[in-house]
Amino acid sequence: MNPAEKGWLKEYIKFRSPYPIDLNQYQIQDQDNLLYKLIQPTGLIYGHPIHAPGLRHPKEQRWNSLGKMKIVLLESFIHSARLKQVSLPQRESDWKDYYLETSQSIGRFYSILDPSINKKKLLFFNRPRVEDVRFTEQVLHRRLFLKSRWDNYWASLFQNSLLFLDTYYFGEWRAGNFHNIKWHKDAMKILLLKVIAAAAHANQIIAREERNMFFNFLSSANLSKAQSKLAKEAFKDGVTLDQIDLRQADTWLLKKYVLELAILMIWADKVISIEERAFLTELAQRLGISEEELDISLIAIESFVIENWKEVYFLQNKHSFQVISETILQRIASVLKKNRVSIGQEIRESSELWHLLEKFKAQPLSDEEKELVRVKLIDILNSIPAFVIIELPASFLTLPVLLKLLPKSILPVDFQD
Repeated sequence: MNPAEKGWLKEYIKFRSPYPIDLNQYQIQDQDNLLYKLIQPTGLIYGHPIHAPGLRHPKEQRWNSLGKMKIVLLESFIHSARLKQVSLPQRESDWKDYYLETSQSIGRFYSILDPSINKKKLLFFNRPRVEDVRFTEQVLHRRLFLKSRWDNYWASLFQNSLLFLDTYYFGEWRAGNFHNIKWHKDAMKILLLKVIAAAAHANQIIAREERNMFFNFLSSANLSKAQSKLAKEAFKDGVTLDQIDLRQADTWLLKKYVLELAILMIWADKVISIEERAFLTELAQRLGISEEELDISLIAIESFVIENWKEVYFLQNKHSFQVISETILQRIASVLKKNRVSIGQEIRESSELWHLLEKFKAQPLSDEEKELVRVKLIDILNSIPAFVIIELPASFLTLPVLLKLLPKSILPVDFQD
């Protein structure tokens, strides 16, 4: 199966059918929180889809970037729909029907967002019926083919990140929560443009990169001429947060999405100034997001970049990695300090971990024992409410780094020196 070839979607459904989607493992009840937990590590929110949520295809490494993106987007749609599914399939054959029906509905969803798509010849393909999975296959190809501009990540970031809105509204549409899905999505795009314009003006200096990002996002938003004109005026004249109606972001996940896109706009140079931090704090407050949750969003973005460093080539230079790694360690250490009592209790209650830490004081641990300590410590960190919905950079958190981050008072006595 190769997503670059015709008929790949039917082949993928055959591969997917024996594997049900089990969400109980995450122990997260809130649907918005769980969708964020599933989608955030994929990079879709940040305009750089890398890994699909959940299941990995054994031939994934052979696919080109466009092929990988198709699977990330498809799996994100499937998981978004699964969250809203009331009754679940019981047998393997039922799951195959579920994946098939869900895939077909992706084509119907896009035909609602853009009715003219039914009349277009999609790239070099013949036009099948909307009900056919080949229609979905072609629509996904077109959506990604037009948005893939890997020559300039920051210019294409907001174009690609809009795909997250597609997956979010797809789940809501499947659940029957929106009567006019296109209106809601367009309203969110206008809101995002205004917030991005305000973020660009946060330090009173409009960099060329910020200007390019804004207009790239505007051109990909497919708004009406009147709507585009208003957005351009907001960017040219400057707009403040008190001039923006944020009520369209009426769920926790949409608020989180608005905040993290604003962070990315400001974070393009990997440094957040005092004025820009004040802007993010005010935006978080207006969205009803706490200061701690703002820091968690910063950690989430930095974690994604560090964990996927070899693949996010747009940031590969030593200075950037040093800046990001030092910043994220400071943020994580701050959260651990606030939660030191609960972390200390978890460590003491893990008899195997405590025994290895005690042993570590007297003699060197084997490589296997060191890895076990590292994994168990990361598991404990992931159980902290602040970190439960984000993906910490596990490969970056080596044992020496973890021991440096953890408050000394929660480790065995000899570690406190």
